Amino acid sequence: MINGNRTKSNRGRSPRDFYKTPKDLAEAAIDRIQYDEEIAYYMPVNYILDAGCGDGVWAKECIRLVYPSGDENCYPFIEAIDLEPCIKERPDLVDKVITGDFLEYNPKYHFDLVCGNPPYSLAEEFIRHSFELLSYTGYIYFLLRLSFLEGIARGRGLFKEFPIKRVYVCSRRPSFFSTDEKKHTTDTLAYAMFLWQKGYNGKTELDYLDWEYKK
Repeated sequence: MINGNRTKSNRGRSPRDFYKTPKDLAEAAIDRIQYDEEIAYYMPVNYILDAGCGDGVWAKECIRLVYPSGDENCYPFIEAIDLEPCIKERPDLVDKVITGDFLEYNPKYHFDLVCGNPPYSLAEEFIRHSFELLSYTGYIYFLLRLSFLEGIARGRGLFKEFPIKRVYVCSRRPSFFSTDEKKHTTDTLAYAMFLWQKGYNGKTELDYLDWEYKK
């Protein structure tokens, strides 16, 4: 979900400021870090959390992060949390669905990947809390407005404390809503996938993420 005022829209605001992540974007984003970080090959992820899950699009895509173990495939344990989750537990998709406030969620175990589309107005809080939940070399992977890179406070604070590993600028503007099955309506804002890794202290890399709508 994404919170915040839109600068241009041809329809009214969602009652909960819920903006559904396009499945095709989430699929491409997961494929990209799996390739770039060699996840499921040299960097297995055992525990994954979809933060602010909504309908669980990120959790559903993360099920593909399987890695070989002997003669069988090992699947990650996937959780999803939201104030009002629109997804149910299914053995083939998500192992645990939690109704609650992500910022107050403190399990006794750690996650190798926290991903999702957090409320923009709470993005920094989501990032900071995610770091508290990460395993030793775990990842945070969030869809945010590209303008999240702006700001003196974040530049001198958050980004100094937790350097971004990679920014994948979305080559096309995501469609969080559609006027019909063939037309994908967008706003005037630019978006990107932001990737952090716990312990990373290098320079921020810039790359691009492209995808095609399949419908």
